[in-house]
Amino acid sequence: MQDRPDAPELLDAVAAHLSGLVSAVERSQRFGLLVAANACAMVARELRAGERPVIEEALRVSALLGPGAAGLEDPCAHRGLRPPADRAELRAAQGRLAQAIRAGELDDRLDQALSVLRQSVAAKLNVAHPGYARSADDER
Repeated sequence: MQDRPDAPELLDAVAAHLSGLVSAVERSQRFGLLVAANACAMVARELRAGERPVIEEALRVSALLGPGAAGLEDPCAHRGLRPPADRAELRAAQGRLAQAIRAGELDDRLDQALSVLRQSVAAKLNVAHPGYARSADDER
């Protein structure tokens, strides 16, 4: 284990430094600088979250497709907070879920599917743009 600052703290510092440089650089370079700062902040949030979001997404996909159809290795193990064998396995299951939705296989459970998909999008937004989901709800 490394001493402080840890990886997320280092990334936060880089993001803050890059953001602070925006007014000092030419206008043509500002967007790239902001993108780099945002990328550092996103990676810091992903590192802080650990494997929990991956596990929770695997559980959501398995809940819709069923563990066998999802193709996720031992989904019951995820309840013990062990992630899927690899993220490629989860991405493949997400692809199967998208195919099932397109094929109308979940039409009889549309409310459940929408709820699960909203949870997945909210989880991604919490990493990519914290607070966005709340601010979008406030505008409604």
